[in-house]
Amino acid sequence: MSRFETDKEYKGLFWRYVARKAATNPIGALMPGFSCSAVDQREYVYDWKKTRSDHLQYEFVEFSPI
Repeated sequence: MSRFETDKEYKGLFWRYVARKAATNPIGALMPGFSCSAVDQREYVYDWKKTRSDHLQYEFVEFSPI
């Protein structure tokens, strides 16, 4: 589940991106030995005001406001 949220301080000029996975069948299995409830369901916020870098598998992504 992903969404964009407006930055109210800047009256809709800037946005932030919020991403989260959701296990809709937590008692199910993705594959043998891996429960759907084990999926990372944390919320990740990508905000234009915060410089951050994430290492995602083999790709390097750097976030910045400009």
